[in-house]
This record gives sequence, structure tokens and C-alpha cells, in this order.
Amino acid sequence: MEGPRVEIAPFRTVADFVSDANFTSPAVGDSARWYNRVKQNLLYYQTNYFIIFAFITVCYSAMNLQKYLTGMFILSLLLGAISFRDRTQYGPAPALAIGIGSGLMGHGPAILYTLCSFAIPVVFTFVHASLRARNMKNKMNSAVETLRVVPTPMGHLIECVEGKSSWVRSLSMEGKTK
Repeated sequence: MEGPRVEIAPFRTVADFVSDANFTSPAVGDSARWYNRVKQNLLYYQTNYFIIFAFITVCYSAMNLQKYLTGMFILSLLLGAISFRDRTQYGPAPALAIGIGSGLMGHGPAILYTLCSFAIPVVFTFVHASLRARNMKNKMNSAVETLRVVPTPMGHLIECVEGKSSWVRSLSMEGKTK
């Protein structure tokens, strides 16, 4: 049984990603236009964003590996308890017990450290995708790449978010009606 094919998007040059870029503030008043800019930049620079995400996460975890691994372990337990809660009659008790217990044992900083190791690259990606204005070359490359039959990982992720989030779906529909 073969799953859906996924193609990795090409890596964009550093000059295209940063130095030749035109950074402008997004149209905050026009949420559909801002959403479209972020979406197009996420699709166009997805490999660059993934490499930056991996680099920042690895550097952040290397600075204090013990705290990072402790936070990952506790967050894994917490997520496991939340998924366990969905399949049992216990309700939120296991997740609350792990969350409160780890906080009382003094592992709050480790949890925050680990969460920050993921939040910092996500915030960087969103800020870059919001501020990076697309030039004609980006628009032409994006138009050619959308003709491909094989989707990319970011394309799948955006489809999942658009399909499940009513807020994102309303933003994308708002842009189509204008």
C-alpha cells in the first residue's frame, strides 16, 4: 500500500530569502490579503523555514540538554495523558495530575524551556512570512509550482489547517469574495 506522494520544495537562496527581500508591513486591516501573503510565503520558502526551525531547535536544546530533555519527557507524558483521556472515562484527571505534579516538582522551567525551543522558530517564521513582500519572480515561480501534481509537506499542513479551522476557512473565503 502506497501513501500519498510528497515532494520537497526547493531550497531558496539566502539572497532571495533575506538580502534581496522587500520587507513591508502587512495589510493588517485586510485580513484576507495578509493571510494570502503568509500562505504564499510559507509555501514558497517552506524548506528554508524547516531548516531554520531545525537549526534553532537544535541550538536551543544543545544549550541546556538536560532541561530540554526533561521538558520533552514531561510534555510527552502530558500529551499522552490528554490522548488517553479522550479514550477513557477518567476525564481530565490524568493530564491535570501530570501537569500539576511536574509543576510542584520544580520542572516548570524545563517545560517552558522546551516550549520556547519550539515557539521561537514558529514566531520567527510567522513574522518573516508576514513581512516578506513577494516580488514578481516569487509570484511567477509560485504560479509554476502550483501546476505540479505532487503536493509539498507545507501544502498538506495548510490544507489540514484550512479544512479544520473555521477561522482560517473564513479568511480564505473572504479573500475569494473580494
